Amino acid sequence: MKILVISNLYPPDALGGYEMGCRQVVDRLRANGHDVRVLTTAPRTPVISPPHVHRKLRLTDMWVDYHITRSATVTQLLDESESHRISSFNVHALLHELKDFEPDVAYVWMLTGIGGLGLMAALHHLRVPWVWHLMDDVPATLCQLGNQVVPELAQEIERQLRGHVIACSQQLVDEIERRGIRLQGEVEVIPNWVSGEIPPVRSEFYAGGRDLRIVASAAHIDRCYDKGMDLLIKAAAQLRDQGLEGFTLDIYGRVNDGYYADLIKTYHLTNLVRLRGSLKQSELIAAYQHYDLFAFPARLKEPCAFAPLEAAPSGCVTLMSQISGNSEWLVHGVHCLKVPRTADGFAFMLGEILQGRVDLAPIGRRGALAVRRDFHLDSLLPKIERILGRIAQQDRSGAGTSDEVYRLALLAEKLNSVLLQEPYCA
Repeated sequence: MKILVISNLYPPDALGGYEMGCRQVVDRLRANGHDVRVLTTAPRTPVISPPHVHRKLRLTDMWVDYHITRSATVTQLLDESESHRISSFNVHALLHELKDFEPDVAYVWMLTGIGGLGLMAALHHLRVPWVWHLMDDVPATLCQLGNQVVPELAQEIERQLRGHVIACSQQLVDEIERRGIRLQGEVEVIPNWVSGEIPPVRSEFYAGGRDLRIVASAAHIDRCYDKGMDLLIKAAAQLRDQGLEGFTLDIYGRVNDGYYADLIKTYHLTNLVRLRGSLKQSELIAAYQHYDLFAFPARLKEPCAFAPLEAAPSGCVTLMSQISGNSEWLVHGVHCLKVPRTADGFAFMLGEILQGRVDLAPIGRRGALAVRRDFHLDSLLPKIERILGRIAQQDRSGAGTSDEVYRLALLAEKLNSVLLQEPYCA
């Protein structure tokens, strides 16, 4: 098949697991003989692009908190519109790729930052078969004005956009619908995965007699993303106050906020909790082999994260919040441990482990087996290929023209700009 992948970012330019997962699938599809082209944005930092990666889109970077919080309201609204709804520049770039590459199917990933609704509308107007791989509530985000979904936009998505959606958890599907958008067409739930060579399962598990080695990780450590690292720090303080100091907690990720270092100092935990900075994905996966427990508070409404799956194959047991999308795939006490997303919840379970009331060995072995067997990309890729192949056979009758699409994109962009600026004009 000829597959056009569309993603706002593409590694090594990435925000987190969404983009890393996209590259893993692209690499495997190409290895299986498919002709894959990636359409993505000019990188935020200089990167090397192989021939199949076309960095021709323009990114409206909605992840720079300094800019977003200090801009005028009208500037924020205009940036949000270009990010979520319409960028005629990016529609033009997509039309060029469709004409030049003539894909059998478009494989859509993260669309925030590139005028995602306009790109989906272009595919719809041209009757290009598409599969949308969702690892976040992107359809709802694209319909936002401020922090609220615009009902009229949600209704138009429901009315017009009918393709095939792959979602990483049922929790994600439910969250999108809770926000006012019912996904039309086929929706299939396929979990996130581990990829590549799997490390051997450890022969020794924590059974007391030494410090419990706890690890946590996130791409970004700051309050904006709220991955719950403050809950782990507070849980560590509770354990220390209970006289349970036989542990260390290492937190990996890019620290963008001094709040967490200050919190560690405030609770006098510098000998127990360490901020270890960022590692490459491969280095982080290798590091998990040296820890007993992966602590995963997860952000609120976490769809399904890669990190707990990447930690499990070596026998590192995941201690996760019950609200994570990962929670629906794994069983408490069998493959993992689950607690409420509170400092008290994590402190309680860590205390149970430290006092010898929870045996990590059988949980670690079963968790490793489950992830190796059911959550490896080798097992999941055939399902993705079958979906792409089936959708590529869809009838394309009634398709519009590229000229129509571009004219409509220009009109929508100008009209949107006028409507957003009008209230602020003197």
